[in-house]
Amino acid sequence: VQINSANVVYDNSWLWRADHDAAGLVHKRHNPVETAIEVNGDNVIAYGLAVEHTLGDQAVWNGENGRVYFFQNELPYDVDTEFAEGNFVGYRVADTVTKHYAAGLGVYSFFRDFTVMTETAFVTPKDQDGVILKNPMAVFLN
Repeated sequence: VQINSANVVYDNSWLWRADHDAAGLVHKRHNPVETAIEVNGDNVIAYGLAVEHTLGDQAVWNGENGRVYFFQNELPYDVDTEFAEGNFVGYRVADTVTKHYAAGLGVYSFFRDFTVMTETAFVTPKDQDGVILKNPMAVFLN
């Protein structure tokens, strides 16, 4: 999903890249989806946003003055160390954003097929007091 308009309210969505299909488990980056949601518009509010298993950054926020209330994410099961080397995360706020607020964020991982160690689950601009993540949580389930 890509939101390019301003002043959008986005409510109760679950964006999911299939980690299994009719034949069974998905392996080695099959069913390719890079990003679940990319927000480019300003003043976008999301309530109840869940994204799972995409192969790049799960959620990317480029718009100014975005707000998110509840974010749930599971990183993909079937990636290898290239996922960590690419610095992909569950929730990314672009370096150009100066104002963003998100509350109640959770990112968890279970790397089923390979040993993968990510550096972080969340990325925000450095030295931006107007970018606030309230109560973020990351859990490594392996």
